[in-house]
Amino acid sequence: MSTGRRPGHDAAAYERPAQPYLCGRTSLWRKACWQGPGALGECGGAFECIPVRSGDRWECRRPKQAGGRCSAGPLPDGSCSHRHAPCAPVTGLRRLRARVSLVALLALVVVLIIGPDPTARTAVNSAALDAGRLSSVHAGFTREQGCAACHASHGKDAWGWFSAAFRSNDPSTGCVQCHGFAGETMRAHNAVPAKRGDAAEVSCVRCHTEHQGAEVKLARVRDQVCANCHEKSFSDFPAGHPQFAARYPYAKPGAINFDHAKHVNQYFADAKYARRSPKFAAAARTQCTACHEVESATREVRPKPYAEVCAGCHEAQIQKARLVLLEPERLTPAASVLLGMPKDADEADAGKRLAKLWDAMSRSGTEALGELVGGRDADARKRAAGLFDGLAVATAQSAGATWSSRKTLRPVDEDAPAGWNAGETSDGQALFYRPRGHADPVVRAWLEYLRTGTKGGDELRTQIAADALDQFLDKDTGPGACGTCHAAALRGAAPDKLESAWKYAASETRPFIRYSHAPHLELLDPAAGCRSCHELNASARYAKYHAASNPKPAAYESNFASMKKQTCAACHREGYVDSACQVCHSYHAGHELKLGFRQKDSKGAPNK
Repeated sequence: MSTGRRPGHDAAAYERPAQPYLCGRTSLWRKACWQGPGALGECGGAFECIPVRSGDRWECRRPKQAGGRCSAGPLPDGSCSHRHAPCAPVTGLRRLRARVSLVALLALVVVLIIGPDPTARTAVNSAALDAGRLSSVHAGFTREQGCAACHASHGKDAWGWFSAAFRSNDPSTGCVQCHGFAGETMRAHNAVPAKRGDAAEVSCVRCHTEHQGAEVKLARVRDQVCANCHEKSFSDFPAGHPQFAARYPYAKPGAINFDHAKHVNQYFADAKYARRSPKFAAAARTQCTACHEVESATREVRPKPYAEVCAGCHEAQIQKARLVLLEPERLTPAASVLLGMPKDADEADAGKRLAKLWDAMSRSGTEALGELVGGRDADARKRAAGLFDGLAVATAQSAGATWSSRKTLRPVDEDAPAGWNAGETSDGQALFYRPRGHADPVVRAWLEYLRTGTKGGDELRTQIAADALDQFLDKDTGPGACGTCHAAALRGAAPDKLESAWKYAASETRPFIRYSHAPHLELLDPAAGCRSCHELNASARYAKYHAASNPKPAAYESNFASMKKQTCAACHREGYVDSACQVCHSYHAGHELKLGFRQKDSKGAPNK
């Protein structure tokens, strides 16, 4: 077979182009060998002309595949004079191509290594042997181990380098020795989305590229890197970024009922309400900073303490809203809980139970009340101890003895000091408690008890406590006026997490969204202030959620209009302010450095 051209279909009896060798002699006799090479490259089919007697004559013949009948006859000695050169192995075209490709590759490597570099001071191109300088952050930590700190195959023998080409050499395993994350370490965004449980693992080097110089910030990645995974990729924030969610960022209700629209448009503006604290009302009507701490503003601009911004208008209301524990001839909400009787119980039966209570109180005072709450269960009595905190035994005994003998308590001043009192007021006789002010411990204890105190009780007692809770949280008649601000939070909080109902609730956690008010405050329009971004929505059904007996967060409507992308795009656009993905978004969740390895040697033993 010829190696110089593709043979015809009848040029040879075999076609084996994948073999490294071919058997050929075409250049001499224009005939291909009829038999191909063996496994080791040896050739067969080297047939010579053989004398054969045909009648009374001799002829020189050979097989048809080897050339057929010879043109010349035998010599006088009987041998054939015409010989064909034997088949010899020649290199196939495919093998020649492979050799040429290998030589070209080796030549290229040589050029890269020894080729001149116009920026280098030596004849050897160092870039072919040196990947480049590390970032300043990593250079110091890898100084002792060198390249082997990240690349496991570095520093090994030739076989180690060769075998590394056939296995994974992802340096991410070295990254996580120093960098820790709160979620799934090697998952995208360190989490497995609820809607996509098939999130694949991601290598660190997919986003972070080292060896670009000491000044490179590895944490900063290009937008194109984000677009590798996110289907809604774009190159321009104003035009390409999706619109913000419908209720962003006000989808989650806070723990405290504070209607901004009503306060700004009515309470701070109407003289009837503003006279309670005129200076504050005048400032708060136009300046959000009257209530919010801008000095410590970050993602949130938290409100100032109650005593500083709320007490001027609401402290007197809290102190006047008394907690009526007992009355001589009426089943108060608190009494219905103590006696285990519904508010619409039979009057005669209720009178008998109350009379029995007066007799017990006249003898043991507060102990009789404690037994009604906790019985003989020490834990239950301890949990309910705050209900009667500060109530003197003598006060309880005096009220019990007076009502047991069907007498009348002495009159008491309407503005009696804060604490427990027993006497007659304009509303009649009562054993009552006047709150000391905001966050009063006794009123709070009653509210938490009504929310959780009947846990594990029967259905009737649960309903009695629920009815009493409704009265205690009534914004007009409830003790301490607590329900005005905390009703929805108390009703919605889990029984074991009531602490959260009394405190300012931070905004919803968004681990991958980054924002700080601090750098934006200086850019606000002085006339509009915070309203440059936060617009009031007076038509929202904000109060409806806080007044519901069973508030559902899904039905909550903020009294602020949802943020629009256009608000941010007014500044974050080409030619103005950076609008790269990382300006507002974080990739990693809960990142922390784990530098304990610095206290150990390469074998894990403590450094001396």
